[in-house]
Amino acid sequence: MSLSAEWRVFGEFDALLIMKASGEVKEAITLNVENLHDFLTAMQTVFLTTGDLPISGEKRNPEPWGALVLSRSETGEIIDMDPEKFWEGIHIWFRSHGVDYDSPISHHPMFKR
Repeated sequence: MSLSAEWRVFGEFDALLIMKASGEVKEAITLNVENLHDFLTAMQTVFLTTGDLPISGEKRNPEPWGALVLSRSETGEIIDMDPEKFWEGIHIWFRSHGVDYDSPISHHPMFKR
């Protein structure tokens, strides 16, 4: 089965969605520094993540989860992107903390392991 992943933002709430080939949401995950870093740099781990957000009714479709920031195929190729939302998100999640999205995650002050 071909999967893809989407970073979506709804107000101040960010989510990572794992999408089925049919376009239906398979998993919905609360975005955090670690899974966003993986989504941007190590796609293979993203698809192993179990969702922590309920998916029912209209939430089976991606649109109610908010505006699309970036979608990537299982192989890592970019499917779609909103450049303004992407760089705004990179600033909020990484650069405002003195690191970049491709810096080792252990250098991020919000990383907890």
